[in-house]
This record gives sequence, C-alpha cells and structure tokens, in this order.
Amino acid sequence: MINLFDIVTPANVAYYYDKSLADQTAYLGDKLFPVKKIAGLELNKVSGSAGLPVALTESAFDTQATYRDRLSIEIQKSKMPFFREAMKIDETLRQQIVQLSNDTVAKTYISQIFDDTNNLIRGAKVARERMAMELISTGKVNLNGNGVHLEYDYHLNKKQFTKASIKWTNSATANPIQDIADMVDQFNRDFRVKLKYAVMTTATFNLIKSAESTRKALYPTATDAKSVFVVPAQVKELVANATGVTILTYDEVYAKEVGGIAHPLFPDNVVTFLPAGGILGNMCMGTTPEELDLLTNPKFASNTRIVDTGVAVFTNFIPHPVNVETIVSQIALPSFGADVSGGAGSILIANVDK
Repeated sequence: MINLFDIVTPANVAYYYDKSLADQTAYLGDKLFPVKKIAGLELNKVSGSAGLPVALTESAFDTQATYRDRLSIEIQKSKMPFFREAMKIDETLRQQIVQLSNDTVAKTYISQIFDDTNNLIRGAKVARERMAMELISTGKVNLNGNGVHLEYDYHLNKKQFTKASIKWTNSATANPIQDIADMVDQFNRDFRVKLKYAVMTTATFNLIKSAESTRKALYPTATDAKSVFVVPAQVKELVANATGVTILTYDEVYAKEVGGIAHPLFPDNVVTFLPAGGILGNMCMGTTPEELDLLTNPKFASNTRIVDTGVAVFTNFIPHPVNVETIVSQIALPSFGADVSGGAGSILIANVDK
C-alpha cells in the first residue's frame, strides 16, 4: 500500500524541485538582483548615488585641510513582505491513490502532487520577479492581495524618470532612436553612468520598428517608408550603432490566481535603461517563521527544507480530518546596491507614451 506520508516529505519535494530547475523560466530579475540571505525580516535600503566627481579644493601650505561635505546617503529600514501558501492532500485524494492497483497510474498521481507543490515554489520565484520588474519600471514596489497592502518607495532621483519627445505610438512623427540617444546622453551627463541595455516588451520594441524615422534610417532611398519590410535584428543593430544601447525584449507573464489570465511582468510603453554591469543589487531573503521556529526544533526539523536560498518548504500531517499539507513561504524584497556601478543611481525609466 502506498504511504503518502512517507513520500510527500520536504526532502523529496526539494529533490523534485531541484531536478526541474533546468526546465524553469530564466527570469531577468535573477540576474539584476541575485538572491542574498539576511537574518530576520528587516531590510536596510540604501538610497543615494555617487554623483559627479568633485575636484579637490586648492589649499595653501601649512594650513588645515578643508572638510568636504559627505554625499547624502539615506538608510531606510523596512520590514520585508511575507508570502505563504499551502496545498493539501485531502482524505478523498489519498483514498483514490491508495486504492489504485496500477503502479504506473499511481505514480502519475503522485507526480502531479509534486508538480502542484513545485508550482508553489515557482510561485515564490514569480513573486520575487514581479517585485523586481515593478521596481525597475516604476521605482516602487506595491503589494495588494489577501488583505495585505504594502508600498515600498525607493525614492529614485527625479532625473531618473523621463519621457519620449513625441509619443512612440505616433509612428509618423516619433523618433525613438533619437530619443534613446538623447536619454542616455543626458543621464551620463547627470550621473556619469553609461547605460548599456534597454529593457522593453516586444510591443514597445515594435513601436521603434514601425516608426517612419527608423525605416528611413534603414532605407534612406525608399520612396515609401511605410511599405518597407523591416527585420527586428536590423533595428536592434541600428539602435546599438546609433546609441551604444543593446535592446533586451522581455515578455514573461504570470497569473494572479490559479487559472487566471496572463499579466505581463514588465509593462508596455516603458523602457528601463541599465548599466553595463547588469547587477543592480540583491533580492534579500529573510527568515520565515517556518525556518526560524521549525528548522531549529528537533521535533519538526525533518519536516522542513530550504530551497532557492530562502524559500521554506514544510509538510505537516493532520490527523483529523486526515490529510497532508505542504506549506511554502518566503520573506523577500529587492534592494539596490549602494555603489554607483549598480544600485539605485544607475537606472533610467522612460515612459514612451506620455
């Protein structure tokens, strides 16, 4: 007889999840904000940037050195958000699996159970990606759901927000490539940071591709720019040559609920420019109650595992009504780095439809 209590364990769930990592979506946020484990649930967010280099002040011999004012650096202490969901194997499902005489069919059912649990862990990853993409596209993180309403404002400099000279949706008069060149040039003058990448959706990229100014730049002798067939690679090469910026299209989606509609992780009509290094900070992972209390308790330690650096997986046997529940939880929040090569002072957010 199949004993689900021996099969659905945190160790097996973690093993099954690790085996599936190669098939999972590679999220942009994982590269921009590598996961970092911190103790507790409070995060010190550092705001501020290095600014322009300031020339050393002239001085006479045998005089005291002039004290320079330090740059304004603000440390904000924030309580990180907590995410937790569970799934259970109820009495009915357990009876159905136990009574199966065909091992192949039983294994299919059990595999589906692990897939469901995997989806909880993947859901934790999607929650982190959603925060990362909202941060780089708005400068804020808003969480609204299940009675929780939280807003984290990262207080970016107002010069880190810009807009197109003419809406890119106006293909006849907009000049997206010139806009990109002007935006990155102005940002370099303001912050002395060279921007290397431009993150946007395919829909936003198509606005660049369909602009008459782009088509004329590619085919200057064409009598009718609208009728010219343009290949995306041509446009990306043109942008790179004209501005030094490499376009990265990002179209990953997520659902807010099981069976729900697809929502984009990165919005249309927004372009976020990133520096050459590509790392902006860290996705800080705090200590969940399951990790803090259960993993250190000998009675429950075998029922708890940590995956993805800070995602806690806990299985619990409930005697009445008989079921096994699997709980997945995390405490996470993206944080910019304090140095100028990454961090808050090195991104530019452009709205191209305002």
